[in-house]
Amino acid sequence: MFSILDYLENYKNIKVKDVHWNDLDNLLCAILVYVPLETFSKRKSLEEFYTSAQEVKPLDEAMGEMVRTAYLALDIIRNSDRYKNLKLSNFINLKNDNTQFGACTFRISGKTVVSFKGTDSSIIGWIENFRATYSYPTFTHNLAIEYLKTNTHKISDTEIYVVGHSKGGNLALVSAMEAPQNIFKKIKNVYNFDGPGLRKEQFESEAYKKLSGKLINVLPTGSVIGVLLYNDNYNVVSTEALAFSQHYPVNWKVFGEFFVPGTISTVSAQLHENTTTGFEKLDAQKTQEAFETVFTNLEKSYSSKFNFSFDEVVKLYKNMKNLDPEISQSIEQTLGTVLKSVVGK
Repeated sequence: MFSILDYLENYKNIKVKDVHWNDLDNLLCAILVYVPLETFSKRKSLEEFYTSAQEVKPLDEAMGEMVRTAYLALDIIRNSDRYKNLKLSNFINLKNDNTQFGACTFRISGKTVVSFKGTDSSIIGWIENFRATYSYPTFTHNLAIEYLKTNTHKISDTEIYVVGHSKGGNLALVSAMEAPQNIFKKIKNVYNFDGPGLRKEQFESEAYKKLSGKLINVLPTGSVIGVLLYNDNYNVVSTEALAFSQHYPVNWKVFGEFFVPGTISTVSAQLHENTTTGFEKLDAQKTQEAFETVFTNLEKSYSSKFNFSFDEVVKLYKNMKNLDPEISQSIEQTLGTVLKSVVGK
């Protein structure tokens, strides 16, 4: 199986003018934003970014899969012809009890790529995923909307890509959908790499219809995150990974410059159903109150870690004892389907 890392290795010395900027180059930008640097605004060269990244490189056992992939990618492209002129600026890495948010702006060969970071291991990162089922825009949505405006309104580039993996893909979708016309017309494509979709109200809006021709949704066959909520026109990627490991792009099959097509799994299709038509019958206010009650009863700081494991999901179940029965049943069905994907059964 060839992966994004094989693509980088094989194409690293082929200049952009010889092989056009493509889906996998945009995926690279969605991966690099996971490097655990502190926030900086100054523009950095790829070599400067690499040096800074090495200074904060975690021990292997402390790395999450996306951070590990980001460092492997950096090692490959560091001295490449294809990416040697890549510039990075306005890097944000923010986490507190209100949000877990990351972003970076990349520029290369007259192109601008705005990349949003996905969910890390924090509780607030996962809470934001669930809040998107009953709230729009969320606190983090607003940060992404403002980030895209701030970092693109003065640029001369006429080709803008907005990208993100996991929750970052949803942020890319929302920020582009809410972008002013002068920015929107410069956006060539928006890449949602296995990130959640939208609530029905936003999915059926004129803003989404306007964006849909530019939107590229990429998800693996056994998607857990990318099938949440309303979305359409999925580009399903084949993968040999099992369970939740399919969420990580390093496990997606590629051939040359392209993803290898796959077919969505039955479990993923069921999860999509649970969080779309399955949620339609629920009272929005009661759903919000139910989720917020579950979050409050976690008895942890929202910025602390949450490993989406069997034990952690069981804790969520225990926090639903006194919820509205109909809402509790719906949440249990959704979590049960997620758990099937996580444990691979």
